[in-house]
Amino acid sequence: ACRCPHWHQLALKLSCAGLILLFLSLIGLSVLVRVLVQRPPIAKYSVSTQENRTEPTGGSSTLRCPRDWHPYREKCLFVSQTSGPWSEGLAQCSMKEATLLIIENEEELRFLHAFSKRRGHQFFIGLNYVPVEKIWKWINGSILNPDLVQIMGTNEENSCAVISQTEVFSDFCSADNRWICQKKLKYV
Repeated sequence: ACRCPHWHQLALKLSCAGLILLFLSLIGLSVLVRVLVQRPPIAKYSVSTQENRTEPTGGSSTLRCPRDWHPYREKCLFVSQTSGPWSEGLAQCSMKEATLLIIENEEELRFLHAFSKRRGHQFFIGLNYVPVEKIWKWINGSILNPDLVQIMGTNEENSCAVISQTEVFSDFCSADNRWICQKKLKYV
């Protein structure tokens, strides 16, 4: 039998329970990351807006967005009604066979500022800071063009981009924000 004070025994038990919870959390996060990484890319997005678009043969198909999605140019946009960290937005978009929004040109940037103003919210987009490379990267791997989007705020680890009525700014990836998903228009 242990001859230590009762509070030592309690502290030892609580420490063991904490380590077990930490280990289980680590396993859960590893599984989540593995699932997200192994999932094949839904679509390759290019910063170029020029693509050859042809209508499929054999009928009069039209380009449409799914229900609850908003058409914009060659994209369908989904606006979350809930908020959460950037990683949750990334996962939710992926579950919708989409990705977080990638801003491709100044016209789209102006549209999104106005959209944010109408909605009265700010939104995570598919852009985060990579501290090892000291650059901002879109989730498709392309590097941010600073002539298109200027990020206000700090460039540091755990920084993700948020678009508001007037600017794109750096926020903690763990902050609570809504997000915008995008996918390409499809023929239906």
